[in-house]
Amino acid sequence: MKQRYLEFDYLRGIAILVIILGHAVVNVDRTLPLALQNLFAGGTAVFVFISGFFFHSVFYRRFEYGDFMRKKVQNVLYPFLVISLVALLPMMQVWLGKPGMTVAKFVENIYWQVNDGYILYPHWYIPFVMMLFALSPLYMLFIRASLVARLLLLLEFALIAMLVHRPLGNANVLQSLVYFTPYYLAGILYSMHFAVLNRHHRLIFAVSLLGVSLFVVLQTLVFPHLANYHKAALTFNGVDLMFWQKLFLCIVLLEFASWLTTRPENPWLLQVSAASFALFFIHPMVLTQVHNLLLPGLKAMHPGALVNLAASLLSLVLATAGSYAVARLVRRLWPRHSRMLIGW
Repeated sequence: MKQRYLEFDYLRGIAILVIILGHAVVNVDRTLPLALQNLFAGGTAVFVFISGFFFHSVFYRRFEYGDFMRKKVQNVLYPFLVISLVALLPMMQVWLGKPGMTVAKFVENIYWQVNDGYILYPHWYIPFVMMLFALSPLYMLFIRASLVARLLLLLEFALIAMLVHRPLGNANVLQSLVYFTPYYLAGILYSMHFAVLNRHHRLIFAVSLLGVSLFVVLQTLVFPHLANYHKAALTFNGVDLMFWQKLFLCIVLLEFASWLTTRPENPWLLQVSAASFALFFIHPMVLTQVHNLLLPGLKAMHPGALVNLAASLLSLVLATAGSYAVARLVRRLWPRHSRMLIGW
């Protein structure tokens, strides 16, 4: 019987909320504190950590590559293609309405729009994660290696990620793979040693909370940098402090999710968790409309930090609720095909 990890169900819900919050940030007149922006950004790392955990806890023991990849294509790649087409169609309509538009210009616009491998910016994650899934046999070898070898590999990939940074525009799939692999390996290791780590969770949480605080301070006050680090892969531009902050944040959020399991079950967060991939796919379009409604009025106000923070949280709530409503509608209209259409 498959074991249920309620804390990871909660963590998945928290992770998608963190991801949407990172995209929902409102910072009119640049009054939102840099520390908050650095804390909100980069939530994708938590998603990758969770994927690593479930790769070992769910798929490892009965792993069959063909079946594994077939399900990932159906449940991840197909929704990505569908939502991308839905997002592309209005753009194409606008291009067709422009005076002087020719077939050559129209085709060129499509080329440049899809050139990076995605239509909606957050969806850079899908080409990367499909490559991650395709390399699953390597992660099987990682699981079967000795503990010392696994820890050394994790450390080596972490050091490389610190120097490589995330790619420009998140368009280099191979660079994203290199950067996010340590989070995936960390998730695998957490699953492999779940019982031991759980016995020492308070100490691990304290160290992780200290780590998050330290790296937020370093990135904000000592070596000021806004949000994620992006650069070409083979150039040097310092050390990526966000990498360690988000690695520690995975553990902090997991501890919070574990605490939630001691409380009455939270059906709302479990629904967000279940719909997490649909929310990921849909939220960029909904969030654009939310910001189109909020930002003109805010720009006229010249708001301070608290108003920007409140607007960011309101954007998170509205984008999540709107995306969830769209996802529920799709499930009602096409119940047999919704997983291939929106990932839920």
